Amino acid sequence: MRGARSTSVIAAVVVSLVACDGATGPAIDAGAPPVDGEPVVYVAIGASESAGVGTQDPFSQAWPKVLWRDSLPEAVLYDLARPGSTLAEALAEQSSEARRLHPDVVTVWLNVNDLIEKHPVATYERELKRLIFPLTGSGATVLVATTPRIDSLPIYLACRPNPPPDGPSCPQPGVALPTPAEVRSMVAGYNDVIRRVAAEAGAIVVDLQLFGDAPAQHPEWIAEDGFHPSARGAEVIAEAFADALPEQIVSEASAPR
Repeated sequence: MRGARSTSVIAAVVVSLVACDGATGPAIDAGAPPVDGEPVVYVAIGASESAGVGTQDPFSQAWPKVLWRDSLPEAVLYDLARPGSTLAEALAEQSSEARRLHPDVVTVWLNVNDLIEKHPVATYERELKRLIFPLTGSGATVLVATTPRIDSLPIYLACRPNPPPDGPSCPQPGVALPTPAEVRSMVAGYNDVIRRVAAEAGAIVVDLQLFGDAPAQHPEWIAEDGFHPSARGAEVIAEAFADALPEQIVSEASAPR
């Protein structure tokens, strides 16, 4: 169980959600259309957000599925995301499988669990390079997401003094949390790394920080657990990735075969 080894105070708030997500093995999307010739191959690497935890129907509502359905409909999708995965775990469990599939497009969203476990920025940077450089080096178009605003998530606020009365219950009342300013500082450090590594590797940054204070301004984007994206949130995330896709990829992955 992930929480048993975590030393982060943030983990005390969200560990029950992460630990209960369960794990799913990599598999081709059963809804992928039959294709002739050489189809575009899309691989999603990530954690619970990319596996659809928080939506009513993860198989159809996870944001990689929405991105595939709306923007890459003739591509073949492999969603390798594993709930609870850190970057190190993705290197061990998803990276080699992704390379074996010879993808044309790869999406990467891996940062929140590393923040929860308080992994050092230098470690995160080293592991992110190990994940992204081989993919871009093979010719894949790689899109990597920054960390969105998390210090106003309902599950975080639930464990702060004077929590909102209509929010979720705190999993561990009385836990000492870092201040919002401290959380924002941690997120900023990770996001600096993501932007720097993406620039060095030739990857495309999908800047989820541009959503601003989405948990407060768009509560409908957050699932009832107060932590994961809702079905509507997954659609918004898919739109952000779609906007960053090169037009040539979209054209190739939309043409009937």
